[in-house]
Parts: sequence; structure tokens; C-alpha cells
Amino acid sequence: MQSPPRNTRTRRLPYVILGGGVVAAAAIVGGFMAIPAVSGASGAESSATEELEKVTSKPDLGAPRDPLSPDELSYAIHLASTDESVPDDVTSVDGSDAPQVLSVDIANGDVDATGRRVDVYLFDYTSNQTFLQRVDLTDGSVESTSKAGVQPPPTPDEVDYAFGVFLADAAASAAVRAEYAAVTGDELASIDQLAVTGGAFVPDAGTLGADACGIDRCVEMQFRVSGGGYLDTTGFVVDLSAKSVIGIK
Repeated sequence: MQSPPRNTRTRRLPYVILGGGVVAAAAIVGGFMAIPAVSGASGAESSATEELEKVTSKPDLGAPRDPLSPDELSYAIHLASTDESVPDDVTSVDGSDAPQVLSVDIANGDVDATGRRVDVYLFDYTSNQTFLQRVDLTDGSVESTSKAGVQPPPTPDEVDYAFGVFLADAAASAAVRAEYAAVTGDELASIDQLAVTGGAFVPDAGTLGADACGIDRCVEMQFRVSGGGYLDTTGFVVDLSAKSVIGIK
């Protein structure tokens, strides 16, 4: 073990997880956004959720630099994900016909600005593109859209999905499963048995075997055994775009 819309399209809100400074995660369930606390095993709090009601009309707005309220957050996601700039064939990590919401936060900029502007990062798994939507909540519009050249960190939803892809690959996960069994005496069968964290993986000049990750959305993960150390996960990453495990050196 190691040490440590401004249009009339009716796209539904993304069935996805949010990351970033405002919320850790969210998924659309029955018209609400349920926000799980963590990924994997992390005590009793791991099952705690709070709900955000789907908001498609402008709610009461806070001051320009105030933290976003749940209604403002939901409204910003609605505007960003239903705007005409989002491709019609957009998909999220699980194949749903909605963009993956990566993060939502108050826009950086002029501290004296009077508008209520929010930056929403979306990822489209169809085109492997990250979109930055600058949303003006006051006007109820997407002020600007751009394709971001960086890979934002994965959301808990994406990490959960990556873990599932990894564990389903018997050959790729054999060494980690054997290490887990040696340490705990149990078979690794679920993400709930570990504390799992993940980061966006982009290969550098010294990385062998992960050329696809220069374009695809790839995730590297760390697995911590409850009450113990870390399992060795240095030899692989998960390509979420291709739904496959890649061995790296």
C-alpha cells in the first residue's frame, strides 16, 4: 500500500454531477437535483443529500458577489445547458442527452460589477469539448460561450463512473483487487468499500500509453482503504470518453 436558453428548446436539466466551489455534486432525480456529499466510503455523511428544485424562471437574485442560492444555481444550470450554443447531440458521461455540468460559480471579473454573472463549465462527451458559459442571471441569458482548452477536475459522478469502468475490467483491476484482498481479507466489489478521489489526467512527454488522453476525458484515481493507506493505482487511468482502462508508465 502507498502513503499518502435563450431559445425555445426543451432540453431537460443535465442528469449529472456538479463540481467546483459552489457545490460538490448534483444529479437530477424526479425534477430535483440531489447532491451527494462524497464518492465512495466516508462515514455516515456519505449518504447525506440536499435537493435543488428545478428552476426555469428567474428567481430572486442576490447581490453581485453573494454566494449563489440553490434557486440561482439551478437557474444558471438551466440557462447554460439549454442555450443554443450547446450542440443538439450533446451527451454526458453516462450517455444521457444532456451536457455534463462540471462546475458553477460566481464569475471572476470586476468586483464593482452590478450584474449577477455566473460561470458554468459544461463537458460534451460527444465532441470531447469543454464549454464555458458566462450566464447573466439578471437578463436570463448566456452572455458568452467559449470552448475551454483545459480539462477541469472530474466531478464525483464522473469518478464514480470511472471506478465502475475500472472494476468491470477484470484484467485491468486484477492487481488492485488482489491488493485489497490482501489488506482487508475481503473481495473488492463496490466503490462503497473505498474512499475514492480523482483528478483529470493529461499526459506529459514522459507518459507512455495514454496518447488518447490528450483529447479524450481521462481520470486518474486514488483508492484509500478505510482506516488504512492507499492502494497502488499508478499504473492506469480511465478514459471516460472511450469507456476503457488504459495502462500507463
